[in-house]
Amino acid sequence: MKSRSLAVLLCCLGGSLIATAACATQIYDNGPIVTHPGAHVPSGDVSLTQDVTYPGATAMGITAGPDYRLADDFTVPAGHYWTVDGATLFGYQPGSGDAAFTDARIIIWQGFPDGFNATKVFDGSVSNNLVSSTPAAWRTAESFGATTFSNGERRIKELLLAIPPLVLAPGTYWIDWQLKGPQATERVFTPPVTILGQPFTSAGGIARRKCPTPVPEGDSECLNTPGVWVLFRNGFAPYLVDLPFKLQGTDVIDRVFKDGFDTVPATP
Repeated sequence: MKSRSLAVLLCCLGGSLIATAACATQIYDNGPIVTHPGAHVPSGDVSLTQDVTYPGATAMGITAGPDYRLADDFTVPAGHYWTVDGATLFGYQPGSGDAAFTDARIIIWQGFPDGFNATKVFDGSVSNNLVSSTPAAWRTAESFGATTFSNGERRIKELLLAIPPLVLAPGTYWIDWQLKGPQATERVFTPPVTILGQPFTSAGGIARRKCPTPVPEGDSECLNTPGVWVLFRNGFAPYLVDLPFKLQGTDVIDRVFKDGFDTVPATP
């Protein structure tokens, strides 16, 4: 469910023949996680795993650290140049309440991560890029029954990361990340993009997970794929999912308007 903000595009169009740098703001959103705004008791939004409506769709989250990595793609449209200066990721650690995450590493690739001829256009793996960790929605499941909207085990944190201003030309890129929670040695998770009434969020199955080497004890899902990027599904169901992330920065539309105006470019 990859999308961009129409408001950002309109803001950047301006009135001149060639649109120049406009608004440093959110320029990309890879999909939502909130299914029930304000529905948590006593307060807060809910991100619901629809494991009863869609049997087998049990993915509360996908392991995102401390030794695992996640990746998903995004596209800078033709005629645009993005200057990216921040990213927002999402993660939770069961039982940690509102405690803040402590570390987030991010790499932006041109080409498939670790792939042949892939280029790291930003390598934030060597230092902590985390600026803030803010409590957000509660991750819960239909199968929790009476406690579905009051379960307080999984508080998602909205994680803001800093990126030195990075200019991206039109093309497809990958964002690759690794997180640490309040308990630095314990696993953390990123919830998949979640849309009420929809069991999948990715028609092409682009998002990937990379298991560590050696495989952690008890992780049967990684036994045959240590050190390899693999597709993941929504639990035991066949539904492929996207990962939630946002990008902040400036969108420059480099187009000459033949008639003084042009149509808003199609969203990728």
